[in-house]
Amino acid sequence: MKTKPILSILAVTLLCPLANAEEKLGAKAPAKETAADATLKKPAEPAATSIAGMIRSGATFSILAKAMDAAGITETFAGKGMFTVFAPTDDAFMKLPKDTLAKLMLPENKEKLRSLLLYHAVAGDFTTSNLAEGKVKSVNGEPIKIDIGKAKLKADDAKVVNPDLKADNGTIHVIDHVMVPKSLDGFAGLKAD
Repeated sequence: MKTKPILSILAVTLLCPLANAEEKLGAKAPAKETAADATLKKPAEPAATSIAGMIRSGATFSILAKAMDAAGITETFAGKGMFTVFAPTDDAFMKLPKDTLAKLMLPENKEKLRSLLLYHAVAGDFTTSNLAEGKVKSVNGEPIKIDIGKAKLKADDAKVVNPDLKADNGTIHVIDHVMVPKSLDGFAGLKAD
C-alpha cells in the first residue's frame, strides 16, 4: 500500500514549517540542569523573621549563615518547623583551631559540617523560661547538656550571652563558642564539649 509513504511525506511537509518557525522566533527546548548548575544556585532568601532570616541578617552571624548554606540546612531553619538554635557568633567560630573552619566548609566535609550545625539545634521552641536543666536531644541525635545556674545558661560548655531571640519558627540563644558533638571529636582539631 502506498498510503504510508504519502502520509510520511505529508507529515514532514506539515511539521517542517513549524520547526522553522520555532527557530526563527528563537524558541529552544529548555536546557537540562546539570549538577554544576544546581550547586551554583543560591538558596532562596529566608523570611527575615525566621530563624534562618534572623541569622542571615544578624551582624555577628555571617560565618554561621555561610556555614548553614554550605551544609544545605538554611531552608530547614526558614521553614515552619519549630526549633531552638544555640547560635555561635563569628567570634565563637574564630576560637576554633586554625584551619578547622576551612576544612569543615570543603564540599567533601558537608555531612560533618551539617552534623556540627544540627548539634546546635533542638526540635521545639524553648526559651529560658521553659528550658529544663539536664540533657536535651539535638537535631543531629546527640545530647546537649543544659546547665541553668544563677543568672547564667549554658549549653554544653558554651555560655548563652544573649538568650530568647524570638523568631516565627522558634528561639535563638546566642552562644560564645562552637559546641562540638562527640561524633566529631578529633576531626580537624575539634574537641567535644
